[in-house]
This record gives sequence, structure tokens and C-alpha cells, in this order.
Amino acid sequence: MRIKGVVFSGVLRGKPLIEIYYYRLVGLLGFEPYMGTFDVKLTRSIDTTLYATKSLEHVLMDGKRLINAYLAPVNVIFKKNDAEEKYPCWAMQQADGIYGQDVVEIIAKDSLKEKFGIEDGNIVELEFSEKNIVKRPDILESLPKGETQLMKR
Repeated sequence: MRIKGVVFSGVLRGKPLIEIYYYRLVGLLGFEPYMGTFDVKLTRSIDTTLYATKSLEHVLMDGKRLINAYLAPVNVIFKKNDAEEKYPCWAMQQADGIYGQDVVEIIAKDSLKEKFGIEDGNIVELEFSEKNIVKRPDILESLPKGETQLMKR
């Protein structure tokens, strides 16, 4: 799925956010993220949980899982001179963040603003990958069909 958005400077919490989760992000994403986020206000709201393949979470003392943020692989598409350049990175939406579902914070290896000369107000496109959902078979489907020895008793 492709969706357009406008780049903006958020509330400048990207660096502290990356610092808090830094080692967990390195383990989850497999690279050292730039100390900041690239914020994009989308043209419409999306539910990143539909595209998320990873999450920042931990297990509480009572055994419940607490999810802090959902991470979805995306390509940020920059257009220059009628050519597209795709840059793979991760879109993050916090479970209980300050933004609505029409904003994503991009986590990347580099500062995308510096690398591509992007400024606030520029339009970019994000390409979300459909995650592969593996359907587990229903337990009843795995039982033998017809009458079994157990049923004859």
C-alpha cells in the first residue's frame, strides 16, 4: 500500500525516544538507528498494526504483555526529476502516543532530511508491505474425519 504524507518537525522527542529504546531497536531491526525520527503526517489515518511485523513490548510482573509501539517495514519514496528513489526503513506508531493514526515516525539508519535534502512541508510517499499472516488451522480441522475408535466406546 502506498500513501502520501507531508514531512514535519514533531515535538522534538525523536532523539530521546530512540535513546530510550536504542538497544531494543538494534536487536529488533538489525541496525543502529539515527538518533531521531523522520515525522510524516499522512493524507489519511492508517492502522499500523495491520502492517506491523515487530513491536516494542515487555512482559509485566503479572504476565501481561505491554506493547509500547508497533513497527512496520516501509520504503520511503523520494521523487526527484521524475525518478523515484526508495529508502527502506521502519514506520513506528506508539500504542498510546501523542499522535493520532495519521502520523508515523520513521526510524532509519540515516538522517533522511540530510541524506535526501528534505525539508518540512515536502511531500513523500510511504510504501507499506503487507505482512504475511499465517493462518493457524482450527484444532477441530486437525481431528480425523468420520467415526474413530474412541467414538465407538
